Amino acid sequence: MQTTTAGGRTWHFSHAVGRNAAAGNGFTQPVDLATAPGGVMYVVNRGGENVDGTVQENKRLNKVTIDHELIGDFARNHFTWATGIAVTSDEIVYCSDEYDNIIRIYNPGGEKIGEWGESGSEDGQFHGPSGLVFDRKDDIYVVDSMNNRVQKYTKDGQFILSWGESGCAEGQFNRPYGINLDSDQNVYVVDWGNDRIQKFNAVGEFLKSFGSSSAEKGTDLDHPAGVAVDSDGDVYVTDWGNKRVKIFDPDGDVLTCLYGDATEMSKWAREVVESNPDVVKAFNRMKDLSSLGKFERPVGIEIDDQDRIIITETTRGRLQVYYKEKDYLEPQFNL
Repeated sequence: MQTTTAGGRTWHFSHAVGRNAAAGNGFTQPVDLATAPGGVMYVVNRGGENVDGTVQENKRLNKVTIDHELIGDFARNHFTWATGIAVTSDEIVYCSDEYDNIIRIYNPGGEKIGEWGESGSEDGQFHGPSGLVFDRKDDIYVVDSMNNRVQKYTKDGQFILSWGESGCAEGQFNRPYGINLDSDQNVYVVDWGNDRIQKFNAVGEFLKSFGSSSAEKGTDLDHPAGVAVDSDGDVYVTDWGNKRVKIFDPDGDVLTCLYGDATEMSKWAREVVESNPDVVKAFNRMKDLSSLGKFERPVGIEIDDQDRIIITETTRGRLQVYYKEKDYLEPQFNL
């Protein structure tokens, strides 16, 4: 078991889910995920482009469980640049397309049931919608990245409020990306271009900032992508440029970093490898597997109702899962 301990907290690596695959039990450039009760996860596969510029069918949404059950995939050919995802309390799935400037809506079975949004910079319009998150009332916050703002809507797409503008001062953004809420419904926004996380109350009033472009005090971030908050208020940031997850305490002090620990293949990857004897032999010749476990471009991050931390890796097509043990004690070896 790989264990990281800092600040009176301990995180254990649990397992990896998925592999690089254009269909079935794997992912293609997974960039975000949302969780639902019962260990269910919805994963955004951003996919790629063909040489002639046409859309590949591997752009899709996966529905899987944290215990490696593939429930299905859906929404093939629906997206150009699928980006953010969020799920309502009754498991209706919303996904943003930052190229088409649309929010698309699906029922739990994967059937498209609606969409809303249009291009522009006025209230109720988008230019590059990315991160999504629902509050307890099932109102939705949308990061309007290229407009450098956050907008809030009802789940039916009725505009409620917005805040933000271009800049680097408090409450300003430079291409914001991810978003999440804490248990008090405060809003955490990933300020991608300013290398920080900004915290606001539910109506957009600035409260605090986490991280910086400077390496001073170890707070540096390099184009962060995703953010999540656990039940203790600790803040997790996918530090995309530095290939790690940085963890802050509720006051904004750095606790530690996770660098990826998936040195053992996921169940699905192992099934594929073991079906090819030559691949098994090549894998067994590897003496140091540590590099295989490291994060490669982590983007999305989510914490489920059991405080399990789930991180998407775009390059390696997998999810890494950790859990937090709050009362962990270091073993005593010198008794």
